[in-house]
Amino acid sequence: VDKPVQFIVFDNGKAGIMGEHSVMDGTPTVALCDAVLDIIADPEFDKDTNSIAFPEPPTLAEPLDWRVSPEIERAVVTAEKAALDLIESQAMNIVRTPYGKAAIKSFGCSPDAWAQMIVQLAYDRLLKALGQRRQGGTYEAATTRKFLKGRTEAIRVVSAESDAWVQSMDDANASVEDKKSLFQTAVKKHGSWARMSGNGLGIDRHLLGSYQYLHWIGSVSWNVSTGLKLVKKPDERLPEMYNDPVYQRSSNWVLSTSAVFSKHFRPYGWRS
Repeated sequence: VDKPVQFIVFDNGKAGIMGEHSVMDGTPTVALCDAVLDIIADPEFDKDTNSIAFPEPPTLAEPLDWRVSPEIERAVVTAEKAALDLIESQAMNIVRTPYGKAAIKSFGCSPDAWAQMIVQLAYDRLLKALGQRRQGGTYEAATTRKFLKGRTEAIRVVSAESDAWVQSMDDANASVEDKKSLFQTAVKKHGSWARMSGNGLGIDRHLLGSYQYLHWIGSVSWNVSTGLKLVKKPDERLPEMYNDPVYQRSSNWVLSTSAVFSKHFRPYGWRS
């Protein structure tokens, strides 16, 4: 992982992309993939299989000799086990619906907002089946690339409006019209918050940045190799706001529902 983006192509034509997330987000990454796949799909694309002769590098690569101590070997084994445990704890499933975004749009609804509400309903029913209650929020990323050096902001999917619709879906006394009206209100609220986040009017990046700044600001030292370094003062305390139960509860994300869309990719989904 020495590059921001690497394409991995197999002999059978299957391909994937691996990115280093600190410099890459989903929206520009899928735009890059779409550009490449559009070129390949173009009938005019030259599919000549002749190999390409690359120029010789100006200098030959030099091997790096690593000194691996017993402590490092034990750390590698521990990290490998932790990674395998994490992988084995995950589950992936694909649910295909008989309708797509065209049908959703025909109802005057954003496909993303539609899907976000469905996720909220499914999660609520899962928790009820387990006898639990939601203990945090739902994170969805909004791109802020319209701003210089902009990356993302968080769309807070959970709202009073989304909760009201979710509860109505399992309420025997709620009519179809009531459920429809509550759904439309929830979708409208989601769209409003999504636009605000994309326009830089979200709260989470500001709060996170403020927290990091306040947490680490202190004496400043300069190192030639590492640059500027902020050292927290021993007697420094964070503002009480960051200890408030509401802030701490709102900072706990129980679902991550970011997704990217492409005409070339059929699966569409989330991690949670």
